[in-house]
Amino acid sequence: MNFGTVVLERRIIFVVGSLLIFGQIMLFSASGVLGVEKFGSEFYYFSRQFYAALLGCLLMLGLSRIPYQKWSKVAFPLLFCQLAITAACYLPPLSHPVAGVKRWIQAGPITIQPSELAKIVLAIYVAHLIAFKNSIQFPWQRKVMYAIPVVILLALIFKQPDLGSTILLSCMIFGMFFIAGAKPVYVLGFVAMGALGFALSLIRSDYRQRRLMAFLNPWEDPQGTGFQTIQSFLSFYSGKIFGVGIGNGNSKLFYLPEVHTDFIFALVGEELGFIGSVVVLIIFAYFGFLLFKAVRFAPDAFGRYLAFGLSFSLMMQVMVNLGGVVGMIPVKGLPLPFISWGRSALLVNLCMVGILLNIAHQAGQAALSNNAKKSPPQSNPGLKHGRPLIHGRYYA
Repeated sequence: MNFGTVVLERRIIFVVGSLLIFGQIMLFSASGVLGVEKFGSEFYYFSRQFYAALLGCLLMLGLSRIPYQKWSKVAFPLLFCQLAITAACYLPPLSHPVAGVKRWIQAGPITIQPSELAKIVLAIYVAHLIAFKNSIQFPWQRKVMYAIPVVILLALIFKQPDLGSTILLSCMIFGMFFIAGAKPVYVLGFVAMGALGFALSLIRSDYRQRRLMAFLNPWEDPQGTGFQTIQSFLSFYSGKIFGVGIGNGNSKLFYLPEVHTDFIFALVGEELGFIGSVVVLIIFAYFGFLLFKAVRFAPDAFGRYLAFGLSFSLMMQVMVNLGGVVGMIPVKGLPLPFISWGRSALLVNLCMVGILLNIAHQAGQAALSNNAKKSPPQSNPGLKHGRPLIHGRYYA
């Protein structure tokens, strides 16, 4: 049997559960003061994230019991539903803009961020095309036809504006086609289109230009665009080796903006120190290792591409968030999975894990079945010449 295929599900569940518990602790530490300031309750963010986590766990367990092959049958309807709800972000009855950003739709008490759902829908759609439609061998007219709805969806998300999610989704699609063996000309063309779009987005947005300059040299404007990055560095410096202790950090006292969302890892560095930060990194690295084991042992092509797309998306969120917090890449506004505040992101990430759990489960079942076929029949020590051995004596 391939190492770890049978226990892969339990290990993924254990790691995700550990991250959720740790995330609730750090979120309460990060958001208690802010909750009192804005809503009069230090449990405001904690309680809402907690209920979202419970719902997400139920969804995760439910999706883990649905055979992942069924998602291939609804790939096209899912994509067009995704287009509809993303377009609804621009319709006044459903649109729920925040500070001029149209990323959410609201129906009564329910608020949804469609760009989060796109991480699952696009992974299913692209995996379906590659695995069952053999899209890499399609004539260019059909490739264009299948690509048009994806381009429209990415354009809608980019226009919200949400450059971070647009880049994440584009990289996921690129990665899936790359491992599928797409011709280099298509891969390079996709990269060139992405680079051109990114350059145009910088040219046409003063805000993005300032964010890029803050990444290159945050000390040039320490009280403006570089303030958040510098405060993040100070949080890590304050934590030193062992940290100041959970609940004792100062960055959450309005020194570091958005500490409960994009920059929660800076609070981890302050309160748990270098040691705690490294432990969190190791846990995420092990999580990625488990996810890509599911990719490796997926029973079929669709499962392999779908598992890769979902795993790549999850780990890209981790790398982009951590890279922005420590100043290695520009800040993109993506939350740290299972830890940062963000109920839509948390629900979607847990749903992604649920689908991956089903792939891992079927991989384990396939491994057991293959080993049963390969193993020679075991001899029964209780039989000799057709007679059973009982208490050391043979009976007819």
